[in-house]
Amino acid sequence: MVSAFDSSISSSAFSDKELADLFSDEAELQALIKVERALARVQESLGIIPQGAGEEISCALECPALDTASLAEGFNKDGIPIPALLKQLREILPGTAANYLHWGATSQDIMDTALVLRLKTATDVINKNLSQLCKQLAALAQQHRATVMVARTRNQSAAPTVFGLKIVNWLMPLQRQQIRLQELLPRLLVVQFGGAVGTNAALGSKGLLVNQALAEALELNPTAVPWHAQRDGIVEFANWCSLTAGVIGKMGQDLLLMSQNEVAEIAFSGAGKSSTMPNKANPVLPETLLALAHFCRSQADLMQQTLLATHERDGVGMSLERIALAPLVCASGASVRLASQCIDTMQINTKAMGKNLMAGNGSIMAEAAVFALSQVMDRLAASELVAKACGIAAQNDTQLIDELRKLVELPLDWESLKQAENYLGVADAIIDQVLKSATP
Repeated sequence: MVSAFDSSISSSAFSDKELADLFSDEAELQALIKVERALARVQESLGIIPQGAGEEISCALECPALDTASLAEGFNKDGIPIPALLKQLREILPGTAANYLHWGATSQDIMDTALVLRLKTATDVINKNLSQLCKQLAALAQQHRATVMVARTRNQSAAPTVFGLKIVNWLMPLQRQQIRLQELLPRLLVVQFGGAVGTNAALGSKGLLVNQALAEALELNPTAVPWHAQRDGIVEFANWCSLTAGVIGKMGQDLLLMSQNEVAEIAFSGAGKSSTMPNKANPVLPETLLALAHFCRSQADLMQQTLLATHERDGVGMSLERIALAPLVCASGASVRLASQCIDTMQINTKAMGKNLMAGNGSIMAEAAVFALSQVMDRLAASELVAKACGIAAQNDTQLIDELRKLVELPLDWESLKQAENYLGVADAIIDQVLKSATP
């Protein structure tokens, strides 16, 4: 084990196997060879390499046996896998076909295009899981749209809300993330082909034709300008991954606070155990969501530094991207998957929500009382009067509205003013709007 992401013990918590497989040595080599084969076929069709050479290369490299030890040796020397890989592939190719492998390309053309191919699959996986999570949250919001609970601002009880609205506050940013992903994909899923320095000089006037044809063959978008030193598309996706994990981390933090013993509004079936305290039911899933959010933020910061590429190519940026990107994508994908697991295992204690709502001597209705009094008196005076009643209620351990009623003789519906469900504003309408826009 080098990190928690490749540990057979901890990777199930911090990574996503389906995504991690895309960044394995085998997956990378398959993608690199796929690009080389497609390039050869495209160049044959355009008359750039001799007729039959592209087909010969493509067939011979369909399932090559590779010496990974030699590839590792080569990577250590070159800082990239392509020279050592090409050496082995050329030894496999018959006759003169080896001469036309990698024709007019540079190493980063192949590496970047192969990376984009794998990121294309990764975005499909993450988006599928994100859609599932959004559906779960939408269903939960619908189920608890009338579950009244305490809203907390700055970690203090504030006013009544409904649990459905809290869930909506988790859901809406994820829906926006789905939109952002679709918006960035055309900028991310772009073929890379520029030759040695981005001019395609080795191909004469046919460089742009190869770019277009290679994009079509690999079902990617073409690019007018090779992006060897333009990493904004990759960094934009890295930032999206970090933002997704951060949005989910906010949900994890809320769940952590709600699952504290003193609050007890949330629990989790199959919660974590202590080695010595049998009373413990540790909220491991939301803890992990929060940890992944912090991790993804730091990885995105590393990825940001790859924007500082030097001239037409930057080996430092290539190395940094190789180190930082895969863990970021895997951690972000894991946060989506684990958030879905959170919802599946979450137990909602509506009784505790009601109990917490009634705690504090009814002070949860202080704002409601101020605005009720403001209908018949100056608002500042109303606020001072309610503050005084709050102090008396706390001192005497009595109910706020009862104490307020003793301080002022007004024809108000005092009993109605005690009921939290009467002070929910347009929460129901907000939930309606969000659920209408939710993924079907």
